[in-house]
Amino acid sequence: MNNLKKHPSSFRDPSGFVFEYEGKLYRQVNKRYADDYDLLLSSGLYDELLKGGKLIAHQALQQNLTGSNDWYVTLLPEQIQFISYPYEWCFDQLKDAALLTLDILQISLKHGMVLKDATPFNVQFVNGKPIFIDTLSFEKYNDTEPWVAYRQFVECFIVPLVLSSYKSTDFIRQLQLNPDGLSTSFAAKLLPFKSRFRLSLLLHIFLPNNISTRRKNASSARHTSFSKQKMLNIIDNLQSLIRTLKPRRLYSVWNNYYEETILSNDYLQAKSILVTKWLNELQGNIAIDIGTNTGAFAIDASKRYKNVIAVDADELCIDELYKKCKTGRRENILPLWVDITNPTPAIGWANVERAGFISRLNADLVMALAVIHHLVIGSNIRMKQVVDIFKHITNLLLIEFVPEEDPKVAEMLVRRAGIFDEYNQQNFETCFSEAFNILRKETVSSSMRVLYLMQKK
Repeated sequence: MNNLKKHPSSFRDPSGFVFEYEGKLYRQVNKRYADDYDLLLSSGLYDELLKGGKLIAHQALQQNLTGSNDWYVTLLPEQIQFISYPYEWCFDQLKDAALLTLDILQISLKHGMVLKDATPFNVQFVNGKPIFIDTLSFEKYNDTEPWVAYRQFVECFIVPLVLSSYKSTDFIRQLQLNPDGLSTSFAAKLLPFKSRFRLSLLLHIFLPNNISTRRKNASSARHTSFSKQKMLNIIDNLQSLIRTLKPRRLYSVWNNYYEETILSNDYLQAKSILVTKWLNELQGNIAIDIGTNTGAFAIDASKRYKNVIAVDADELCIDELYKKCKTGRRENILPLWVDITNPTPAIGWANVERAGFISRLNADLVMALAVIHHLVIGSNIRMKQVVDIFKHITNLLLIEFVPEEDPKVAEMLVRRAGIFDEYNQQNFETCFSEAFNILRKETVSSSMRVLYLMQKK
């Protein structure tokens, strides 16, 4: 069919694939997966996972939209507004995704099934919590065989989380370079010697690494017996390990920005009142808060927009916002660890398997509050380049200009005088007026900063 497009990330599993048709994503189940799909439904596993909000819901269609001879059934899953990737998550997001995967595995065993895949790419964040999206990851359980996805789970979840706990959360970003996970040998070389005396790490990282090394030159591996109880013990041990892990952060510039800023509280309060006033007159589907910090204005936007994507280059800020959203039930906010000056690129097969961050954005509103000076002065990005990126991703723009006389900008320019002559309010308005109409403009009291509301031409 001419208007049917197979999703570029869905080609590895012969059980089926995802495709786009008339603006919606569908999943085809192939005949080879028929028995496992039927068991997923008849065993009650699908219903239990659905009731617990752990698995994406779908509608089964008896329509062969692809015309494929392998077709068994077509699934129309609940549509997800924005797809994010594990290397854009904070520590607690990856941790929650790991616990969800183990929880689903545990429930699956009760229904005679098991997860054949255990990658974080099977998880998305919807309504403020992780949810499993790969309906074809379940297969009939054989209690004489070990968990086929154990190694994948360890390398994709355990190793990044453990290295984030002992070393730095920057290791989460390694999943961008290594989407199939980080090896236990990699972890064993980096972890401190004392970590070998922690039983769970010895079991899941150091011993598997030693066994793998010994087997490299072996012609065959000895088969060891397995049981369901052994599986449950492994799951319990993995859950206990993950729950005890806490992130190690070497340094954070921005998480105390509002508390320690040299700007006055009067300015922050006046800015909040003005932003809230303008937001109350707007509404839409998706808003993006760039440089969200700990999300004060993202929370304001969430009251008027159905979905808010809050991004910041500081992982600690995003982690704090994620936990704030969990406890405060801000379910329509998706915090993401993204540096807008170096956004996530397209990766994977043919560079289309995982789309780049910018190409996934299509917002009704972008908020860029107190970030323009960081982009132009801090990152040497020309004003017109900033305009180009914003006009590409949004219709409405709520942006704050921080003038060169502002204490923060003056601080940044101390050793860089004369380099940024184009950084002034007149040039700001000239550049943005080429792509946007200025609807509103107002100086924030107790400051020289100016808020603008613009609409793309």
